[in-house]
Amino acid sequence: MPKTQIYEVHKLVDDVATLLAERGLTPKPGGQKADDQVKAAADLLSSLGIVPGLAPEHALDLDGHKSYSFRMHGD
Repeated sequence: MPKTQIYEVHKLVDDVATLLAERGLTPKPGGQKADDQVKAAADLLSSLGIVPGLAPEHALDLDGHKSYSFRMHGD
């Protein structure tokens, strides 16, 4: 059985932003659309067969479930 592959979604957003900057573009990671970026990164990882992960500091509920509700229900 293959080993489960996990990648942290916020790291993927940063990695992609760095790659785009190296290619001469000006990405804006974070900001108001940070939740959209994290959801898109998680969707991409899932579609590639990699489990989207969260670092402990991102997994803690410090915003009253706002991020969870957005990721799960889009609201």
